[in-house]
Amino acid sequence: MKYVIGIMVVAGLLMGAMVQAPPIKAIGKAEGVFPPSFAAPEITPRDTISTTPDIRTALGTPGKNIAVRGDTVVVIFGPSSGDPTNIFRGVQAGYSFDGGHTWSFFDLSTTQIRRVYPGVIWPENWDSPLFFWHEARNEGGVYLPSTAYIAWDLAFPNGVFNVVELPNSGDWDIWLPSADASGDTIIVIGANVLTTFLSFIWRSYDHGTTWEADTFLTTGVAGAWHDTPIPRIGHDGYVAVLTDWIVDYGWDAVTPFFLESLDGGQTWIDTINLWDACGWTPYDSAGSWWYTYDFVLDENDKPHIAVKLGAGTYEYGDCWYYSPGGGAPGAWTDWGYTLIAGDGQGGNFVTQPTITYDQSHGVLYYALKGFFATGSDTFLDIAYLSSTDGGATWNDEGIFVGGDEQEEEAFEFPVLTSSGALTTGLHGSYLDNSDYTFYHAVLTPPPGVSESNPAEKGLVLNVKNPVDNAGSVRFTLPENADVTVKLFDASGRLVRNITRDALSAGTHELNIGTANLPDGVYVLTIEAGKTSASTRIVVIH
Repeated sequence: MKYVIGIMVVAGLLMGAMVQAPPIKAIGKAEGVFPPSFAAPEITPRDTISTTPDIRTALGTPGKNIAVRGDTVVVIFGPSSGDPTNIFRGVQAGYSFDGGHTWSFFDLSTTQIRRVYPGVIWPENWDSPLFFWHEARNEGGVYLPSTAYIAWDLAFPNGVFNVVELPNSGDWDIWLPSADASGDTIIVIGANVLTTFLSFIWRSYDHGTTWEADTFLTTGVAGAWHDTPIPRIGHDGYVAVLTDWIVDYGWDAVTPFFLESLDGGQTWIDTINLWDACGWTPYDSAGSWWYTYDFVLDENDKPHIAVKLGAGTYEYGDCWYYSPGGGAPGAWTDWGYTLIAGDGQGGNFVTQPTITYDQSHGVLYYALKGFFATGSDTFLDIAYLSSTDGGATWNDEGIFVGGDEQEEEAFEFPVLTSSGALTTGLHGSYLDNSDYTFYHAVLTPPPGVSESNPAEKGLVLNVKNPVDNAGSVRFTLPENADVTVKLFDASGRLVRNITRDALSAGTHELNIGTANLPDGVYVLTIEAGKTSASTRIVVIH
């Protein structure tokens, strides 16, 4: 491990069964017909971050490059170096605390590199985001072995980063890492895309202190080659992965596969070919590609999957939604599919789907890019849909109108965490290929979805790091309960044990007294009735 004090730059902004629902009226560029359902676009431009990343910082990454919690937005990207060979001057994280209007930037790495495909997630029970990326440097026209990293801010939002180099990642030449985390569990998967075409998995169950590193499922299913897998962590040891394998259907079909584990990603009980699971083989020459699939797990760990298929092309085609109709984790049944956009035959229409889930309000969002021309506008646009019934039906919500033919080469739509606040709506970013800038957008929630109807919440623990001498923490109880708060040091020794009897439902503040504790990282746990929560705190005097 290494600790990085981020170099901060503060900047203002320049600105069951098979279901075949009617798809979006995605059109070919030459047709020039505006879909009536998109007559009132609801995505509006917000602000442009004043850095200038290259397109390779976002297009093709299996992870989202933006994460949101309330008005706080974080991004990760490779800023331009000006060097035509190693085009990035490292990797940067950006923080905004006003919905994307003003930003602070921190260096996660300063290595001059040719390729970086970064991602960021913000786990629900973490007090800071988790960043991940790889660094591929080019010398003499040849790529040197690439190394993969993860990082998180120990003193969020102050930019004190714990940067972890994933064991063996340089030896394995890892590109395209994708990650998920929950509690103290972190899972990262990356691929070797230049020589072995294998994938590898890293598992940590102690918040990144120790790691298990293994080759990831390279035999037994349609040969060894597969695209970079995307992991998602559910409940009680459930982990799911989405990837692509080559399958011989009379052509080398890059076919979507869904994998499941019930023991935290150590062993895998299911490897599901989604085409076969649905009893449906697409049109001839159909196939997916490594930056054209995405998925989420809902509160019941049910998967919701977005996939682009194309007829012999890597870029454009049609976009689909897959999900099981019944069953449970490890035993999903009645897999079905829905055509979301395109002609269903791999025509050159849409690409790069992304899907996200607002657990607070039970809303799925599905976004994609394509030609949704209006009048003389034949530029690329971003369309998005919502589903309030678990993916059974989808509602057209509008488009973000593009500005030129090379725009929106990459975009991401994360969702608000389950705070219940919708003051800033749904956030997204996309990369403009003409000037390489990130844009930020806010989407209007679907009708009937508002702050007035969030799902019921459990115990919520809030700590603003670094803590002051009093060590003030806040927690919200869903019901009346006796409360026990414990503080452990890095060795696991109990240093504080505070009880409060018969506290009422609602928000409380408690001083845990850190004035006499050495600086460092501690673990705080709170038990209230039958519920509990934990987080890490950083004490800096």
